[in-house]
Amino acid sequence: MQQKIGVVVPCANPAVEPEIHRLAPSSYFPYVARFPNYPDLDMRQRLTKYRSDLPQAIETLKGLDLDGVLVACTGSSYPIGLSGDKKWTDEASEQLGKPVVSAAGSVAKVLKSLNAKELVLISPYPAWLTEELTEFWSAAGYKISELVEINKSGNIYDLTKSEIAKTLREAISRSGEKRPNQVVLVAGTGVPSLEPIEEMISSVEIPIITSQIAGIWNLFSEMKQLDQIPNSGSAALNKLHNHILKSNT
Repeated sequence: MQQKIGVVVPCANPAVEPEIHRLAPSSYFPYVARFPNYPDLDMRQRLTKYRSDLPQAIETLKGLDLDGVLVACTGSSYPIGLSGDKKWTDEASEQLGKPVVSAAGSVAKVLKSLNAKELVLISPYPAWLTEELTEFWSAAGYKISELVEINKSGNIYDLTKSEIAKTLREAISRSGEKRPNQVVLVAGTGVPSLEPIEEMISSVEIPIITSQIAGIWNLFSEMKQLDQIPNSGSAALNKLHNHILKSNT
C-alpha cells in the first residue's frame, strides 16, 4: 500500500517536485501544495508572506491523510532564526496533527546529526539574501569556512545543472575534503542540484547537503520512518544517511 507525504513549495519553483519524487522512498508518494503567486510583491515580500500563508497551504493537504509535510522554502526561515522557524513548523504540525518540517529546520537537524562544525556554503541568492543566509547559520553556531556564490542576480530558477555542477566542483575543491566536521551546503530549494550531485556522489567523501535531501531525511526522522531511507532511489540521500549513521556510532 502506497503511503503519502506532502510538500509545500513556492509557486514558481521548478526543482522541488522532480527532486522529491526521486528522493522519496518507493512506498511513498508526494502530494504538493503551492504558495500563491504574488506578481506585485518583490522577492523579500513574497518570502515574508509565505510564512502567514502556510496554514492555508496545510489546510489544502489535510484531506489526504498524509504522514507528514515538508515546507520546501528556505528563504522564509532566515529572518526568523532557528527558534522562529521551529515555532512556525510546530504550529503547522499542531494544525495537521502530523509532523511538519521546514527546509531550513531540516538542514539544521542534519548538521547536528553529522556533528558538523564548519560549512562550505553555496549560495544562488542575491546579495541581501546571501547575507541573511550567512547570518542564519552563523547565529546557529556554525563557522562558514567558504562561501561560493553562483550569481547575485536572484534568478535562482534560471540556473542550469551544468552551472550547479561547476559550482559544486569548486566548493568541493575549496573544502579540501579532508577536514573533519565540515560539510558542503547548497542553499535554496529552487536550485536543480540533485542530478549533478548524484553524478559525482560516489567519488566525494565530504557530506553534501541540500534542502531537499535534508528535508526528506528529517521528515522521515520525524515520522519515525528512517528505516525507509534505503528504499529511496537516491544515492545522495543514502550516502548522507550512512554518514549520519557513522557519525552516531
